[in-house]
Amino acid sequence: MSSQSEATPDLATIETTASPLTFPDEFDMSGSWERKTERDRGGWVNDAERMVWLENSDEPRRVVFVLSGRVLRVNCDCPGYHYDDWCAHVASCWWDWITGGLVVTHLQTGREYDAPPSWLRVAERGDAREFAGLTPKELDAYLTCELGECGVREYARETGRAPGTVGNQLRWAREKVGGEQA
Repeated sequence: MSSQSEATPDLATIETTASPLTFPDEFDMSGSWERKTERDRGGWVNDAERMVWLENSDEPRRVVFVLSGRVLRVNCDCPGYHYDDWCAHVASCWWDWITGGLVVTHLQTGREYDAPPSWLRVAERGDAREFAGLTPKELDAYLTCELGECGVREYARETGRAPGTVGNQLRWAREKVGGEQA
């Protein structure tokens, strides 16, 4: 998404966003969810934050919407989000992502996802330090091959890397995540 914006995300703010996306009880009946299909006149500020300006709103709102570790980090500066941990701006981003209208970046790997990946955990708090010792390529291989639904050879073809390279990155990541240092 760097092509969409040259601003740099405030990593300290994003990494301390304590709340991955959580859906409120009966979210699909909420007014915020009903507004999900309003046209968003906003755009990306950087790889992790976007301005969401729904067509029936008076002003845009800044929304953190980024993958980090294996969770989606979300925050919105609107009062509704701070009251409920859910708002129309977040609902709009989620809807656009699950329907293919939004591309979301992984904070550590830089990889872009046009749909939620199979390894994503929603409403599960992730420890930001869980993958701290991994390089971006090791983390990408671990998430995609170990936690996702993609084999090493298939992933190597997708990324233009050698299967042995991806296999080594996956092995090193397993050792680091498992607590053993190679």
